[in-house]
Amino acid sequence: MIRIGMIGCGMAVQRLHFPALKRLRRWVAVVALAASNYERAKAFAAGVKIARVHTTYEELLADSAVDAVLVAVPIELNGRVLLDALHAGKHVMAEKPIAATLDEAYMIVREADGRSQVCLIAENFRYRLDLAQMRSLVDSGAIGNVIAFQLKVNFDVTAAARQPWISRGWRHYGRHAGGFVLDAGVHPIAALREVLGEVSEVYAQTLNSSSLVHGPDSILMQVRMKSGVPGHCFFCYTAKEARENALDFAIFGTEGVLRTGRKLIKVTRGPGRKHESVKTSGRYGEYLRQWQNFCAAIRGEEQIISTARKAFGDLAVVDAALRSSAAGKPCLVNHEFGVTSSGTGAGKSRSALSY
Repeated sequence: MIRIGMIGCGMAVQRLHFPALKRLRRWVAVVALAASNYERAKAFAAGVKIARVHTTYEELLADSAVDAVLVAVPIELNGRVLLDALHAGKHVMAEKPIAATLDEAYMIVREADGRSQVCLIAENFRYRLDLAQMRSLVDSGAIGNVIAFQLKVNFDVTAAARQPWISRGWRHYGRHAGGFVLDAGVHPIAALREVLGEVSEVYAQTLNSSSLVHGPDSILMQVRMKSGVPGHCFFCYTAKEARENALDFAIFGTEGVLRTGRKLIKVTRGPGRKHESVKTSGRYGEYLRQWQNFCAAIRGEEQIISTARKAFGDLAVVDAALRSSAAGKPCLVNHEFGVTSSGTGAGKSRSALSY
């Protein structure tokens, strides 16, 4: 039995992680909770029967009855709390993005690599079955050689159904750079990298059209992968559409097209031809799978899928995109920890992800 302590009790905990944990009762027990609002934490703990509520997260990390922690805090705090949890000797699952800055992310990767504890970054897109199948089809040559891709996201951050998620002050006026582009944009970037590999260069423009969230809320990018494949990304988080889509991903090959959207994957090989498809299962499927992976890794049975290094790579693409938008020119993506390159030549430059 793995004893879990939760740091934070916001929407991600209540609607995503806790429902998954309830399905793993024979493997885990949630034994402790800490959150910035102690009264809210007590109320939540009473409702779900968590025995101990700590007044600070440091107190929870010192609790010998806790084996592993879930870190679900505002982005600007994520890196610090995650590092403190590793230093306390706990296994850690932390919400995405890995940190608010590349420097923090680098420290986390270095710390995680040097320790025996499990460190998983909760990027649920890495546990989507359609994306795993998409990668398998690409690798098997199902659509021939990949020649281009298009990746789109369109939903409205101000929609009524999204208000419980956006109502927190840290999302309105977050102390992290990158605004909602960093907050939500790491999801499709993780999908892109899982299926097609590393991003080499981006040429981006950011938009800031929402009065609800501070900072950039949408981004348009021309992208070149390390393989040389070009593509187009448009993540619009203010789209006034009746039919929203958190991921519309099309890969164009010499012999067909591969597309996923709304967790349904299709392979077509020309107009009028039949398509193959596979659908993910379960409303909390990705969150359940990431917790299963976390627990199995603690028991020594599996390797972590969503590693700190992968999460660093997601953040590095966002950083390059923000630098590109600010400079008005293409920027290379940082593939070396601690070194940021900009433009078409190598060299050190200031990261766009800074307070």
